[in-house]
Amino acid sequence: MDIDNLLKELNHKSYFGNKSIEIKGITNDSKKVKNGDIFVAIKGYTNDGHNFIENAFVNGAAAVLCDHIPENVNNKGNFIVVENPRQSMAAAANIIYGCPSESINLVGVTGTNGKTSTTYLLKGIYDYLGKKSGIIGTMGVLIEGEKIKVDNTTPEAADLQKYFAKMVEKDINHCFMEISSHALELNRVDNISIDVGIFTNLTRDHLDFHNTMENYYQAKKKLFHITKVNNIINVDDSYGERLYTELKEEGFKAISIGIENNADIKASNLVTTMKGTDFDLEIDGSVKKVHVNTPGKFSVLNSLGALGAAWSLGINIDDIIEALDKIKGVTGRFEMLENKLDCIIVLDFAHTPDGLQKVMETIDEFAQGRKIVMFGAGGERDLSRRGPMGEIAGKYCDLSILTSDNPRFEDPYDICLEIAEGVKKYNGKYEIIIERDKAIYYAIDNSKSKDVILLAGKSTEPYQDMGVEKVPYDEGTIAKNAIKDVERKRGLSM
Repeated sequence: MDIDNLLKELNHKSYFGNKSIEIKGITNDSKKVKNGDIFVAIKGYTNDGHNFIENAFVNGAAAVLCDHIPENVNNKGNFIVVENPRQSMAAAANIIYGCPSESINLVGVTGTNGKTSTTYLLKGIYDYLGKKSGIIGTMGVLIEGEKIKVDNTTPEAADLQKYFAKMVEKDINHCFMEISSHALELNRVDNISIDVGIFTNLTRDHLDFHNTMENYYQAKKKLFHITKVNNIINVDDSYGERLYTELKEEGFKAISIGIENNADIKASNLVTTMKGTDFDLEIDGSVKKVHVNTPGKFSVLNSLGALGAAWSLGINIDDIIEALDKIKGVTGRFEMLENKLDCIIVLDFAHTPDGLQKVMETIDEFAQGRKIVMFGAGGERDLSRRGPMGEIAGKYCDLSILTSDNPRFEDPYDICLEIAEGVKKYNGKYEIIIERDKAIYYAIDNSKSKDVILLAGKSTEPYQDMGVEKVPYDEGTIAKNAIKDVERKRGLSM
């Protein structure tokens, strides 16, 4: 696309430079700039993109989109001056890549917990029915077998449009995307055509960014005002109940899902074992039997969200139920690790009080022996969650192993001591083992028959944030290696 055509469609204050240049892409990362790209200079919390304009030109930027032209680069290149670079980046990316989301059935999932599981359940449904689909979220971008690592749950607007364009190029016309509250506040999903929105739940998280729960809620709510087909709302959650009521009053479409409360799509008569959960599904005036392979109420609610979205997009309900019965689960989300130790070892992403509580409640339904949990809490993030997570561990578990989890610039031992105060409220037993790999090994090496061991918090997250650097980390591999070693020690394998 030549820049003149872009400028005709893009709302901007002024343009300085050559109007005959060709534009190939767009990015707000000066290190990722390629020849022909537009570099977007954004003022962030710690860095100002305007300071990297010179670097962007060196790397081949065809033009810069910014809110002012710094003196040191004046007359050194082509500049599009706009009021708000973040908003303009989203609009420009949509134009440059040809409005790709309009060719995709796009489902956006938001909530504190359950986003990843819900998107992968949707993909499982569509895979089973032979329909090509893509995923964007915490575990990366998945496009026809290719997995692309991302830094944020919801990538920047320019990257999103590029991924949508790649899906369209590969004839993928269904996409399931996690949408974070940060993304909604920072214009990352502006100028994107979203068909269905799913609300999983809202519990205390990210208050370092939003300051209050009301701000957090209002950020999430933005998604449900921009959907085209319908919204699926979990009304068992108090914020979901409020959201459903408000959307109806405001004239927006919404379908309620729930177990405890009355809902348009309701699950009842749940029977949970370690092999999954069976329930009766009440939908559209009929009752149907459903089985999902991940145990627990949280799993049923995630399944209802995925089911409601697929149904809203025209998938036959019986086909959805058949697919749910075949989906084996999501890697790192209540994933049971195979072992010969006569115990259950669960890998899960639970890293908030609500997430940990839901997982422990599920384990409580089938546990026969001791319950052991290994977890930590992030440094420099919502410090108030540490005590409550300790209380949940102390209440449900026979032993809590407190360890490091993205300590950033805090002392991980001090974080563990804060968690321990919560454990003590229930007179719970605990050990502090800062090195996470050693904590995992300790939990597995000290297992007894019928124990249930929960490794919580990291799951598939590929790094430990140690402040000065993000150290590569793979909890699943570490746990599986520990299992093999303990099995050898006990003479259970060669």
